[in-house]
Amino acid sequence: MRFLKIFSLLTVLSVILYLACFAADDSVYNDVVRMHVIANSDSEADQSLKIEVRDLVLEKYSTVLSGYESKDAALDAARQMLPEIEQDVNAYLADRAAYTCTVSIEESYFPTKSYGDYSLPRGNYTALCIRLGKAEGQNFWCVLYPPLCLGASSAEDGEELFLNCGLTEDEYELMRGEKPVYKVKFRILELFRGEG
Repeated sequence: MRFLKIFSLLTVLSVILYLACFAADDSVYNDVVRMHVIANSDSEADQSLKIEVRDLVLEKYSTVLSGYESKDAALDAARQMLPEIEQDVNAYLADRAAYTCTVSIEESYFPTKSYGDYSLPRGNYTALCIRLGKAEGQNFWCVLYPPLCLGASSAEDGEELFLNCGLTEDEYELMRGEKPVYKVKFRILELFRGEG
């Protein structure tokens, strides 16, 4: 019975420590909008067309979306532009492919990704998703808001840009790799292993 109480207490403490260490990092997921372009297939032509569609959308819409002061405002604007974006991409595809696209805003899982001096942790993000044809090919992703897709942010001007877009100092430091990575350690295990 005593073992069960100790085990339960350690489990609760582990959960509390995990939440305390990592809760601060969760907010970055709520403050960015990703862009996700999924190719029709892995053929060379479809992969090339995916990059062309990416460039088309970034050229026409990323500057517009980067002009907002918060993710919510940028996301509202993106939602209103969905029919226009889909129409533009489909017009581009019309004489280049035998398929069309669908454009939506959705929650998607993204792996850890670096963008020059910046990095975003893996996790679920809100994304402008462009599915080309069957959407069975390799995909492209970047950060649409703040505008990391264009590579316009250097280490010198990045902080001001991100803070103006509503990110906090902690989120900026996390993206720059300046925020310490938390490791949950159990002192008792270290003692048993002779590490302390």
